[in-house]
Amino acid sequence: MHRRTVGQYSVEVRTLRAPSGVWKAAYIVEPALHAGPRDFVMITLLDEFEDERTAVDAAMERGMRHADWLDTARSTYTG
Repeated sequence: MHRRTVGQYSVEVRTLRAPSGVWKAAYIVEPALHAGPRDFVMITLLDEFEDERTAVDAAMERGMRHADWLDTARSTYTG
């Protein structure tokens, strides 16, 4: 499991090795300390990756973009 904080959100990446030997990854975006309780997103990447590091990097990049979008939207509508 890998985790980073983006603004008011936490991005967590989890990986799974498929029976075929390829890696799959998913990211979870959830509120950090003070964000609203209903801001929760989980995206599963359907891509297949040859190694776990590539899967983690791809999921983290997408998760961080998603968290940044949520953080910007929250700031725009509550500011």
